[in-house]
Amino acid sequence: MTISLMRLVLSALLGLVLLGAGPGFVTEGRSQGAADIAPAVARFAADSYSDTEAGLAALALSPNPQAAAIVDAVGDGRLMFDPATKTVYVKTKAGGLTDAATGAAVTTAPADLKTVRLNNRVRRAVEAAAGALALASPDAAKRIDAAGAVFKSRDVAALPALDAAIARERDTDVKAALAQARAAIILTKVDAPEAERIAATKLIVDRGDQEALALLAGVPADASPA
Repeated sequence: MTISLMRLVLSALLGLVLLGAGPGFVTEGRSQGAADIAPAVARFAADSYSDTEAGLAALALSPNPQAAAIVDAVGDGRLMFDPATKTVYVKTKAGGLTDAATGAAVTTAPADLKTVRLNNRVRRAVEAAAGALALASPDAAKRIDAAGAVFKSRDVAALPALDAAIARERDTDVKAALAQARAAIILTKVDAPEAERIAATKLIVDRGDQEALALLAGVPADASPA
């Protein structure tokens, strides 16, 4: 850790110990526009693990409410496709069938549907996509909870989803929680530029709760930006 960053962290720790306060959030909903997910959905009809992973990665960044249903269906073995038409369907938990891209109910199921296959990499991609989509939940409280989970995990892999969520967020309290989650990752990412880590430290200080204190106390003293 450079001297300037070390001094900032130490002063932040002292300030948080003296203040000992934590903010609350006012959770207000926001509307999300439906994005075109047809290109992502088409990937699942390729019957390829790599295409399935690519489809999941694309859905993870989509604000379309249908994305979560598709991700869940992949994980549960309920995402189907017609090899002839390359149309992708979600088999509902009640046994019905919907068009994956639109969510529209399908009254007559095609005869030769195949299930989108799973392997361990696809399962991990499902978990990652589900976590990313939680950051885009229509429920502001759930978005804040998802940001809190990232704040605690400090998973670098969550950065792309966080950046996308921050860019489209309109609720100021949720956006603050997302920014703090990103700051937690940057602060502990030893190859992050010092300027970014200093800015991240200031965001954590502004959070001002016990989790912020614990995070600042855990910043490695020998970490230095690349």
